[in-house]
Amino acid sequence: MDTQSVKDAVGLPQEGEPVEFLLEGREVALNGTYTEHIFRSRYSGYAVDRVRSWRSADMAEHG
Repeated sequence: MDTQSVKDAVGLPQEGEPVEFLLEGREVALNGTYTEHIFRSRYSGYAVDRVRSWRSADMAEHG
């Protein structure tokens, strides 16, 4: 999985970008959107410090 770190602002998605992300302590990725500095899934929102890694949903579909 080609992922980006979330440890600094350089490693964050663009506002409104569809993403696939992994939470700390979890092994299953969630699909959602990055908006207002929150990784949002269908049911909840997660602060950046709870997210271990992310990738663009476009990248997830292609590889």
